[in-house]
Amino acid sequence: MGSQLPKITIVTPSLNQGPFVEETIKSIIDQEYPNLEYFVLDGGSTDRTVSILEKYDEHIDFWTSAPDKGQAAAINQGFAKANGEILAWLNSDDTYELGVLAEVAKTFQQHPHVDVISGRCRVWYGDSRDRLIDPSPLRCLDDFLKIRSNWMNGRLIIQPEAFFRRTAFERIGRLREEFYYCFDACMWMDMAKLGCSFHSVDQHWANLRIHDGQKISHMTETCQELARLAWDQLRENWTNVQSPLAIGEEIFCVLEGLASKERNAARILLNSTSYRLGRVLTKLKVW
Repeated sequence: MGSQLPKITIVTPSLNQGPFVEETIKSIIDQEYPNLEYFVLDGGSTDRTVSILEKYDEHIDFWTSAPDKGQAAAINQGFAKANGEILAWLNSDDTYELGVLAEVAKTFQQHPHVDVISGRCRVWYGDSRDRLIDPSPLRCLDDFLKIRSNWMNGRLIIQPEAFFRRTAFERIGRLREEFYYCFDACMWMDMAKLGCSFHSVDQHWANLRIHDGQKISHMTETCQELARLAWDQLRENWTNVQSPLAIGEEIFCVLEGLASKERNAARILLNSTSYRLGRVLTKLKVW
């Protein structure tokens, strides 16, 4: 039975996610998918992550814990070892829903010409703010570059919900390690501009945990990097997109909105009592 199913390789990059990583690992191995390859690339955690990896050693095909060059580099390292026909990564604070890998395999078999398939992802606060995001409508490079009308309005691929063919990843070569927040968005754009086919299904596949220690809690920096990425992609592909001027306008609107927020934050700080008191004390040199 397992040999008839496509091999799926999952890579988990990790760094000091001891409170969450066990739940992530269990959400993968509890799938009991018979043709699974699972790697964990830990960046040298100093919490209890290593003891958890040792606990599940027999269920993990390869794991290591050593300093690396960051999250994208760790994922690239894992995919370089991968033998799967279908690839994905699941961060060490996120989870899959039970039965997802079987659904992923079936969906790829039903759509042999599709390169990327995404389900639905729950934005997971653990309280009344939880919400299940709609399936991604993004299909072409123009869609991915419309960061104001699409990304900023919940029309996007949320990384844990997505799986892609090995052949699509080999076409782009690697995740771009120069990006800190948006290397997944860059990957979708790189795939789209090469003509990869995208598809989504109305099924709850994954959960994106929201907590203070994660990178995406830095929303301003994330949006700034996304806007820079979209602008670079637009300039490189100006003649290949259908509406470059409209997309350029969207990108600049996002940048102007971010600049306005920063100005407002600076104005609030300058008018605050604590700031004024601090300036007075600094001038008086009382410490």
